[in-house]
Amino acid sequence: MASQVQIPKEVAELINLVAERYGYYFGKRAIQSELMKATKAERAEVRLIGQKISGLINEYLNEGRDVRSEVSELQSKLAQARAVLKQKSAPFYEKMRPLNKALSYLDKEVIPKKLEEVTGEKVMPRFQVSDY
Repeated sequence: MASQVQIPKEVAELINLVAERYGYYFGKRAIQSELMKATKAERAEVRLIGQKISGLINEYLNEGRDVRSEVSELQSKLAQARAVLKQKSAPFYEKMRPLNKALSYLDKEVIPKKLEEVTGEKVMPRFQVSDY
């Protein structure tokens, strides 16, 4: 018969809170992954137009060529491409919003209070990473 380790109720609650927090985190990451796959073409289009604008600006700076009309045209295309990307991304961000709120609440309120309750010490800011 295997012996079970008895842990205090407060520690078990802390473990459950951290597990819940990581569940939300992994759910958010899964949705972000879906978002990246679903908007691959739209993000590539936005990036391509931005690169074209950047190239034209460099041409203007290096050669002095008047590129205003081309940049203006590309900026309107960029605005349209961004609007399409935003529209296609919206359902994914809607799914992530409650997860982000839960993560923030757990990270800022619940887990620090529970850590203080369990350890008797407040969570303090750290500015250097531990060696391990």
